[in-house]
Amino acid sequence: MLDLNYIGELRGEKSNIDIEVQGALKDKAKKHFKGTIDFKKGCKKSKGNENESCMLLSDTSRSLALPMLLCSEEDVEGNHSCSSGKVGEKELFYIMSRGFDRKSAIKLIVRAKFNKILENIKNEKLKNEIIYYIEEF
Repeated sequence: MLDLNYIGELRGEKSNIDIEVQGALKDKAKKHFKGTIDFKKGCKKSKGNENESCMLLSDTSRSLALPMLLCSEEDVEGNHSCSSGKVGEKELFYIMSRGFDRKSAIKLIVRAKFNKILENIKNEKLKNEIIYYIEEF
């Protein structure tokens, strides 16, 4: 069980925040994500984006996402989205038609989803740990 709670408060004019959460759950794993972008007084022309995406790699894994935008200021831009679901059968079919078995195809899709995040992680130990867990699937 993993419980994530991100809170971003924007206070200054033209402030920006981007919350990007990518995940994959297998077996009986459960994840709760709560993300809040709070536009405080004085943050005119600020922008906030929040995106949470989770791949469910088993029938027994569960993902709950609760994105929230709060606003005490005018002239701001706030966006939020969340999605969760299984790996698409069309994607799997396409990759498997190129000679990959099902498990390898799923690994490839998971790794592709994580590449954008992995590119931004400066901590090599953390990056390698994430790659390890992808490969262990």
